[in-house]
Amino acid sequence: MSHDMSNVPSSSEPEMYGLMAEFHDVNTLCAAASKVREAGYRHWDCHTPFPVHGLDDHMGIKFTKLPWIVLFMGLLGLGSAILMQWWMNAYDYPYDISGKPVWSIPANVPVMFELTVLFSAFTAFFAMWIMNGLPRWYNPLLRKERFARATDDRFFISIEAKDGLYNEADTTAFLQGLGADHIESVEEPAERTKLPSNLKGKLIVAACLLFVPPAMVYNSYGKTTTKTRVHLVPDMDMQPRFRAQGASAFFADGRMSRQPVEGTVAQGELNLDTAWHQGKDGADYVQKIPSVVDEAMLDRGRQRFGIYCAPCHGHDGRGQGTVHKRASLLTDQGHAQWVPPTDLSAKRILEQPAGMIYETIAQGRNNMPAYAVQMPVADRWAVVAYTQALGLAQATAGPSEEELNTMTPAQRGEILFKDKTCNACHSIDGSVILGPPLNGRFGKDASLADGTTVLFDDAYVIESIKDPNAKMATGGLPGMVMAPLPTSDEEIADLIEYMKTLK
Repeated sequence: MSHDMSNVPSSSEPEMYGLMAEFHDVNTLCAAASKVREAGYRHWDCHTPFPVHGLDDHMGIKFTKLPWIVLFMGLLGLGSAILMQWWMNAYDYPYDISGKPVWSIPANVPVMFELTVLFSAFTAFFAMWIMNGLPRWYNPLLRKERFARATDDRFFISIEAKDGLYNEADTTAFLQGLGADHIESVEEPAERTKLPSNLKGKLIVAACLLFVPPAMVYNSYGKTTTKTRVHLVPDMDMQPRFRAQGASAFFADGRMSRQPVEGTVAQGELNLDTAWHQGKDGADYVQKIPSVVDEAMLDRGRQRFGIYCAPCHGHDGRGQGTVHKRASLLTDQGHAQWVPPTDLSAKRILEQPAGMIYETIAQGRNNMPAYAVQMPVADRWAVVAYTQALGLAQATAGPSEEELNTMTPAQRGEILFKDKTCNACHSIDGSVILGPPLNGRFGKDASLADGTTVLFDDAYVIESIKDPNAKMATGGLPGMVMAPLPTSDEEIADLIEYMKTLK
């Protein structure tokens, strides 16, 4: 073991920083650290080339107070966010948004979270610097050549001269007794209060550069320019391109938008199976669902029906959904016009081909919107299957063929009036639903939309059922157009006889 006393200061030498003791292994270092702690030294430290687990205990380092400081500042940030938002939104400037409470915890959680994290993060960063005495522009130990091995294979203990127990001779003897291989005195450098010369220049340059962005902003304030703004992240915003609806001198028609090449089909949308994708076999609707109908398909149809169809048609399919009830109330109050949804248990619906129901779902019909965007093809067929099952379950048994033969034409017409859902638009009590009421009309002149009149007789009724747009009568809601009614000549004759009974 050697002991270098060449750096022991005299009255004319620089101020002493302390002593540095070198140890060759970690076990000796830990034992020495325990002895230094027990001796009562307070301003000292250990330096190792790698983390030594348990060294904190040997040194007697207490648990840091930093977490408690961070916790306090986090709670302060949380309280500041709550107080700030309460003051702004509930006290100083209450703002009513759709009747929502002016103050509630859930609506203010994002700001509460952000300020809690902000206060905590800044506190953890700056408090750590302060508690560790940072930043330090120098450390006298780094000026000792032997201390370079603290990053390689040697272990050191340094005791500072400012410690109350420090006495160079006594402390040197104490460290020798701990098994130190080498002890060296460390002086304070004369330039310790100055910043490194190279760092000072860099800081001055950085400070000057900080004024450049505000100067550019101030210079451009209130000015206009035709030049493109500075775009640090272009994101292809400035690429050469044409606007879809813009003009173009490149194409002969002068338009930028191009029609797709005739006959092209988007990938994945060839859809050669028209029965599956359109519900048609050529020009005719398919009569049956073009797939196996099982329990899973019906269950899927029930779910989709509940989401898209039940609000209007009702969960039982009879057309008494919540939307219909609300719209009917507004119509009665004169605030809206409403076409009642179809009763899916009606005979004419049950007689429709599966492909026609599919087309109605996909493309919409009358005031019912199209659901092709919301529902994939498989889901549409699932709703078709469920609609047919629901209609059959809700349908009431009508009169038998024998019973119909014994009825008068007017009696059969009354049944058809309901089965064909004529009563969804036409009343028989004089009230206006959508179309003109039918009571007391037969045999009298009817006013038409073009200002002329026509006799409400058999010929007019037949023409109106087969071609509703030919002679549109007044008396209903404006803009309502009746769809052609699929009926046979015998059924039309029965309907006419029933209308003649309406007084």
